[in-house]
Amino acid sequence: MCGIGAEIAASIADAQLFSLKAPIKRVTGYDITPPLGKLERYYLPDSSRISKSIEEVMSY
Repeated sequence: MCGIGAEIAASIADAQLFSLKAPIKRVTGYDITPPLGKLERYYLPDSSRISKSIEEVMSY
């Protein structure tokens, strides 16, 4: 939320919404306060979340 990726996705959606073949999907950390060291691996996107999102967009 409020990162550079969100701004890029919003700019693409605003300019090219009707040209896209699938909706924009963002894979980010959860919308919470980032945890400290030991719990960071549960917060950040991992390969399974990324793969799931890719499959969702590709099957659109």
